[in-house]
Amino acid sequence: MTTSGSYDFAGYQVLVVGGTRGEGHAIASSFASCGASVTVTGTMMLRSLYDTDLSAFDYESVNLARQDSIDHLAASIDHIDVLVLAATCNLPYGLPVGEHDFIAEAARSGLLGPTFLTTRLRLKLGQSPALGGGCVVNTGAVRTWLELSQPAETAHAELVASTARAADNWAGLGVRVNSVARSPRRVLPRQFAPRPAASAGSRVAGDTLVRDPRSATDTAVADAVLFLASSSASRITGHTLTIS
Repeated sequence: MTTSGSYDFAGYQVLVVGGTRGEGHAIASSFASCGASVTVTGTMMLRSLYDTDLSAFDYESVNLARQDSIDHLAASIDHIDVLVLAATCNLPYGLPVGEHDFIAEAARSGLLGPTFLTTRLRLKLGQSPALGGGCVVNTGAVRTWLELSQPAETAHAELVASTARAADNWAGLGVRVNSVARSPRRVLPRQFAPRPAASAGSRVAGDTLVRDPRSATDTAVADAVLFLASSSASRITGHTLTIS
């Protein structure tokens, strides 16, 4: 069951970074169904290049591995109430080792990636009239940026710690910061690893509609994000919800 439609986000300006597909798209759709004005970002120049229906949203192109691209996006935003970070780190194939290491260190230190964008938007988030102030919700996608330089479980611990630090640092601005993330995956030896699903999304088996478990988890993450952005969570900040 989804809580989509259970909240009233009419008048809210929501930015979902990485909202063109998967988990991010589920979050963006949930906000839109609750009355929010939603902007999604992707790496492609045009929304028409995506096979996902983005007609319900405004669209902006951004590359989180480039400071100038992040600055351009931040400058284009006049008002924002909720920032959701759902863009995974997908660096170009064959990237030179030196450049990969530079991006990994810059993302870890907050000079690139989701943290850098959040920093650029913190003052605008602080101007939100929403109950509890402007709201930032990190998803597990932020962890993929940290995984450039550390194992998944260490990256998850860093996500939890950085969420608490940001919430403490920005409380004076009237900005809440929380995170929603799936449990970090454990790497199993090949002979013990489960076989990957044949396909993602819903599929028909005979006359029965079967929902893929990943889609169900996307919905659970979207529900948690909506709760943390709502007035019901106006006093909650610095917390990380783990979805198993």
